[in-house]
Amino acid sequence: MKNVRFFLGISIILCSLSLFVTSCDNEETPAAKDVVDVALADSRFSTLTKLLTDNGLVSTLKGAGPFTVFAPTNEAFAKIDASKLTQAELVNVLKSHVVGAKVLAADVKSGSANSLGSAIYLSKNSTGVFVNGNSRVTTADVPASNGVIHIIDNVIVPPTRNLVQIAQGDANFSELVSLVLAADASVLTALSTASANGLTVFAPTNAAFTELYKTTPKATLLNPANKTLLTNVLLYHVVPGRVFSSDLPNVTGEVSTANAAAKLSFDLTSGAKVKGKTSGNSNITNVNILATNGVIHVIDKVLLP
Repeated sequence: MKNVRFFLGISIILCSLSLFVTSCDNEETPAAKDVVDVALADSRFSTLTKLLTDNGLVSTLKGAGPFTVFAPTNEAFAKIDASKLTQAELVNVLKSHVVGAKVLAADVKSGSANSLGSAIYLSKNSTGVFVNGNSRVTTADVPASNGVIHIIDNVIVPPTRNLVQIAQGDANFSELVSLVLAADASVLTALSTASANGLTVFAPTNAAFTELYKTTPKATLLNPANKTLLTNVLLYHVVPGRVFSSDLPNVTGEVSTANAAAKLSFDLTSGAKVKGKTSGNSNITNVNILATNGVIHVIDKVLLP
């Protein structure tokens, strides 16, 4: 009788296990979330997901990918006025946050990257990863089934003006603009039609030129006989390529300028400074003003070769 009860008990247990296994086999394993669903599940991205939905981009990001999404938080979007953008501009802004490849933070290399919108520029230093110099990755490598998300603290807004147009549109650069127009035409041409790699301009303010004029009068610089001098001074403020503030910690030694005879160096020990050969340190007071053909950093002292 005991044996019968024993085998009966075993049979019941085995039957129960069989039902459990069958039930588990029939239950589908939940799929990992794609980049859209990851964003939808996080309240910090409610502005981003609404804009993606309103502008018909959700289906794209639910595709196979892989995608790398630089995702601005709600706080990041609050820093810009999206209502001033046309729909086409807004769509381009949103697409510029997406790279058509999976790029983990460890794999980021400084330089340009092709987004689904305008080109973006990545920088990497000991403090982290940056986009266009101004957008910092605050949380990297959030996984998704079709790519990866990096959370950023500023919206990536592609530029619409070139270097000259930005300078002409800012009253603080009126002296710089007047001198560029007085210099050899090659200066204006170079600033207007920079190559795909772009240029970096260290732009002195009017106040910086006012200080210079105390020792080197403006009339001296505008004298036709001194056009070469003026041209060389202006070219000394131009560095080939896009050098963002987030790239500066990686710079060692002197760097070449558009003035082939003179180089610049940087001092980051107490604030960011650029050092002219004979003029000494100039403070970099505003950084990463992005143009279609380069980037501008504002300085408070004219650099002299």
